[in-house]
Amino acid sequence: MAFSTVSPVIDRPDPVPEPVRLRVPLHVPLWTYILLGINALVWLAMTLAGGSENTLILVIFGAKYQPLIAAGEYWRLLTANFLHIGIVHLLMNSYALYLFGLQVERRFGRLKFVVMYLLSGLGGTVLSYVGSSALSAGASGAIFGLVGAITVYYATYRDAFGAQGKQQLSSLLLVTGYNILWGFINPRIDNLGHLGGLAIGLVLGWAFCPRYVLSMDPGGGPELKDRAPRGRALALAGAVAVLLAVLSGLGTWLHTRAGIL
Repeated sequence: MAFSTVSPVIDRPDPVPEPVRLRVPLHVPLWTYILLGINALVWLAMTLAGGSENTLILVIFGAKYQPLIAAGEYWRLLTANFLHIGIVHLLMNSYALYLFGLQVERRFGRLKFVVMYLLSGLGGTVLSYVGSSALSAGASGAIFGLVGAITVYYATYRDAFGAQGKQQLSSLLLVTGYNILWGFINPRIDNLGHLGGLAIGLVLGWAFCPRYVLSMDPGGGPELKDRAPRGRALALAGAVAVLLAVLSGLGTWLHTRAGIL
């Protein structure tokens, strides 16, 4: 019996290449910590001056107080975002700012973060000024803006992040919906401030959202870089600022006509 010494040729399928994992470019946060410190220092100063829940102290430090804003003190629309009514209010907003602020600043960058925070805060106080005569203060409007921005981010990249991205998006929508609903139920909550901040955050989150492009690093391999056009985003941010100024003037006109002054 003869045996062949030639090995049979077996066609083997080419190995499936492993997927390349790319790191999303992240920024080192700074302003989140600065804002946390500013809010804490302002609350401490108010406490030493007579109490952060004292109406007179709130007005002196720059809370949103409709008659004075209508009389020309428009700076209150900004300063109200750095005041908090009591330690519980401060701690709740500080936790939310830490939680969402770090996410937004890492993914959007420092400059975009600051612009979104301030304009969202203004959006909240402006809408509250137009629609409510109640004294109010707090960073909630600005924080809702951050929530809106990071929601847009995860909605944009929900497929790229897979199951984790979809879970993040679902959690954000659930938390936002719950807080807005609770704001309608609880009369002590300035829900107009929340809605105004959220609306600005959604708009600026879309404008400032990173646009990742695959690039080849000469010293390494493929990497992601943010190639979002800056001109359009800055123009939209400017348009938002102008819109808020117009709404502030409209609020003053409405309150003057209603005889609040």
